Amino acid sequence: MKYIVLFLTLLILSGCSHKNAFSNFDMDKYQQLGIQHHKKIKLTKNNKTIGTFSSIYLNNVYPDRYNKNEYFYISIYLKDSQNLEDYKIQLNKKDPLKIEKLSFENLFSKLTNERNKWSKYYLVSFEKAGKKIKLTFDDNQSTLASVIYIKDE
Repeated sequence: MKYIVLFLTLLILSGCSHKNAFSNFDMDKYQQLGIQHHKKIKLTKNNKTIGTFSSIYLNNVYPDRYNKNEYFYISIYLKDSQNLEDYKIQLNKKDPLKIEKLSFENLFSKLTNERNKWSKYYLVSFEKAGKKIKLTFDDNQSTLASVIYIKDE
């Protein structure tokens, strides 16, 4: 009986907590959403690391601003080549409507703490897609990165 009372007391007290994973950090709502929807992948080819690919699905972060199409904030670092024309970004096997190159400091750089001058930053838009969307980054031979997002309701 003593253990049941202790358990119920702890259960009731823990239900009163309003903390989440971000409670101890000084972040605004958009920074929290940016981190939640940030995905980073190490790019490898022939068992060698060639760079990183990072993306944030902006429709889930700024739904009032980004809702006509599918929008992504993308960061790419490639060790040997910084020429994006050698690569292809697609959403559900469809090409982007627009790729806008961004500067190192940009409107979205506050969404993640990963800012460096050797990466390239882009705002990429695609046609509207279904609830589950797959963003891919390919070279001419294979898929180097594949990221799946589920749209918020």
